[in-house]
Amino acid sequence: MTTETQWEAHVQAATASSGMVAAKHRLAAQAGLEVLQAGGNAVDAAVATAFAVGVVEPPMSGVGGGGYMSIFLQETQQRVVVAFPMQAPQAATPDMWELVEGYDNELFGWRLVKDSANIHGYASIAIPGMVAGMAAALEQFGTIGLDRAIAPAIRLAEEGYGLSWFDTMWQAQDAATLNRYPATAAAFLNNGNPHRLPFANTPGPAGILRQPDLGVTLRAIADEGPAVLYGGAVGERIARFVQENGGILTAEDLAGYEATVQAPAALGTYRGVNVIGMKGGTGATTVMALLNILENFDVEGYGHNSADYLHTFIEASGQAFTDRLSYMADPTRVPVPLDGLLAKEYAGAMAQTIDLQQSQRQRKPGDPWQYQSGNGLPNAGGSLGSSTESTTHLATMDSAGNAVALTQTLLSAWGSRVVVPGTGVLLNNGMMWYNPEPGTSNSTEGGKKPLNNMCPIVLERDGRALAALGASGGRRIINTVAQLAINLVDFDMDIQAAISAPRIDCSTLEPILSVRIDPAVCAELRRRGHNVFVAEEAFLPRYFASPVAIQREGGALIGAADPYYPTSAAIGY
Repeated sequence: MTTETQWEAHVQAATASSGMVAAKHRLAAQAGLEVLQAGGNAVDAAVATAFAVGVVEPPMSGVGGGGYMSIFLQETQQRVVVAFPMQAPQAATPDMWELVEGYDNELFGWRLVKDSANIHGYASIAIPGMVAGMAAALEQFGTIGLDRAIAPAIRLAEEGYGLSWFDTMWQAQDAATLNRYPATAAAFLNNGNPHRLPFANTPGPAGILRQPDLGVTLRAIADEGPAVLYGGAVGERIARFVQENGGILTAEDLAGYEATVQAPAALGTYRGVNVIGMKGGTGATTVMALLNILENFDVEGYGHNSADYLHTFIEASGQAFTDRLSYMADPTRVPVPLDGLLAKEYAGAMAQTIDLQQSQRQRKPGDPWQYQSGNGLPNAGGSLGSSTESTTHLATMDSAGNAVALTQTLLSAWGSRVVVPGTGVLLNNGMMWYNPEPGTSNSTEGGKKPLNNMCPIVLERDGRALAALGASGGRRIINTVAQLAINLVDFDMDIQAAISAPRIDCSTLEPILSVRIDPAVCAELRRRGHNVFVAEEAFLPRYFASPVAIQREGGALIGAADPYYPTSAAIGY
């Protein structure tokens, strides 16, 4: 018996019968809902929300980024992932970075690069995939045109939107680096400073952010399609500016980019529930590997956030992350035992190595190759990744039973910090995802797709979408999404309770536990050898990932938002 909370995190779930959108910003969710109300499906709404959130949450995503969309289509029973990640320009080489002494332990643990050239600036820019992905999703699975899907984003860019303290906090936090790039400072700052907020009785203009240049670019994409970026005038302007300032992105890189569709896209099952997500270079593979191990234990019988459950979760997560770092890589360059890592038999063997009373802090990788069919080359891999809060997630469901989970990113907050003059496009810093040292499986290489933590997943049971899940928060996304799935499947929680419940993060050697978990449980975990760190759940400092999600319960849709993320919202009708 445990006392799970010292206090509860309360937020009101949204309920609806016809359609639902959950996103990290209310205005973006509203944009998607407008599309649903006009007769669009869940894919249409997801694309509209994705473009809109890139306008109203600019540090996190946008035209200059990339991501993944997981889809379940009720009528055809299709399980699909649209992949549109960032990709290294062809001129990238393993020795392109000038290394300096030390390691960046705050992010990936890579060697430091001179002037942080792989983290911000022109050399950090990878090929963006967002527009290609959205166009591909609409063309194959949507019912409306790209012009209709982008319309709300155009309106928000041209007319502007009211800023909150949350928006100006992001501006203040990165003002020093944003001011290094004149077009970026002009787009997002007020004479080099964060925008004013419209406090009562305070003279001066209210905090409204308008992005007219971005509006022009979005109109060009709506009118001419993705070709205007991938081989057309906008792409040529972006590439020319990047190269003039020492970057390596070319117009040919953009023209050669393609989003891909993976189908069928079932990662596996967890206690009879299908898990739909990207089988490859995302966090979804590690989520599935973790769930496969836990399927060998009586999680429900242990009790939610009991010492037995959390001990088992920590151990299973430790094995999944160890295997992730040991085996996953770009399969076009390195063989990956992906089928073996996802095999139930392999998970069972790894479960046998878990001592229920003692932590094994220094875990060793298993041998998934003996469960692998083939040489592993057709698959993709993943990486530990950054804990930086720099990604956005959204989910949509419609009255026909379709469900979408979509995660997209610029990588770190504000990406490369580079806005291309005249376009309003803030470009990613996707080159930060590669190990800057030559000779590793994840070293920088032209045409290589980087390894990441994004894991939008759809849970499907008995041919119906149960939930659309995902989060922002770097490497901490993986444990968060796994716990949401467990809360729904093992503990039969509604989705808002699943999100609001106190969590644990095991993406590093020292597990982080919510301060709301029973202190006696923390003490017992320490007795079993876990060097746990207890942290308060808050927006900052951020120790846990930030999810939004939708659940279908009978005939009702339930939308859930992160109680610690001030702009997130779920809206339905």
